[in-house]
Amino acid sequence: MPLPTATQDLAWPSNSLLGRLREGPRQELLNIGTVVRYPADKEVIEQDASDTHVLLLLDGVVKVQASDETGNTALLAIRVAGDLVGEMSALDQKPRSATVVTCGDVVAKMISAAELTAFLHRRYDAFLELFAMTNDRLRWANQRRRDFLSHPAAERVARVVCELVQTYGREEAEGWVLGIPLTKVELASIAGMKPRTAEKAFSDLRKAGVVVSHLRRNVVVPDLQRLREFASY
Repeated sequence: MPLPTATQDLAWPSNSLLGRLREGPRQELLNIGTVVRYPADKEVIEQDASDTHVLLLLDGVVKVQASDETGNTALLAIRVAGDLVGEMSALDQKPRSATVVTCGDVVAKMISAAELTAFLHRRYDAFLELFAMTNDRLRWANQRRRDFLSHPAAERVARVVCELVQTYGREEAEGWVLGIPLTKVELASIAGMKPRTAEKAFSDLRKAGVVVSHLRRNVVVPDLQRLREFASY
């Protein structure tokens, strides 16, 4: 795969780091680090590990997940091309807080903590965009906590599906498709619920007609506005 160039502005989602950066700092960031390629279902960052590099995603999707002492795993977020993952350990030199796993083939730039820090010292505008990106991620996590307090299980899942489909999905003939291989349990864990609650929540969504299927680990939303109404947006 040829490396992206700064002129490919439309290739990067607007909420990703590469989508936020102006042409100059974007190309400078793309020019550092080493290209790496990973197959599907590969752990590319491991929770509690002491390494400090970051991965700048160029193609593909990863999921960010965390495990507790009993082995239960919760999906925290998904990241796509243009996103940076692993930046917390690169900046504070502390152990990894989560595991990152590929959802299909992934191409990325592996950037050392020293390279990232030097880049951010040179490009204060890039530092501000990284700060803004981190702030948005924190707000998203806080919203999930508020949803847990004020919405029943099915609505919480609907709100997660709605935001993911609007951010990462695509519109097809049958409706909006997420197109990322996530299980019901993984999607429900973003909404802060246990696996045993996931099936009931998705059953309620299907009965309401706001999610048609969850076949082949895919979500199909026939009418995005109806889903938003179900989610009490």
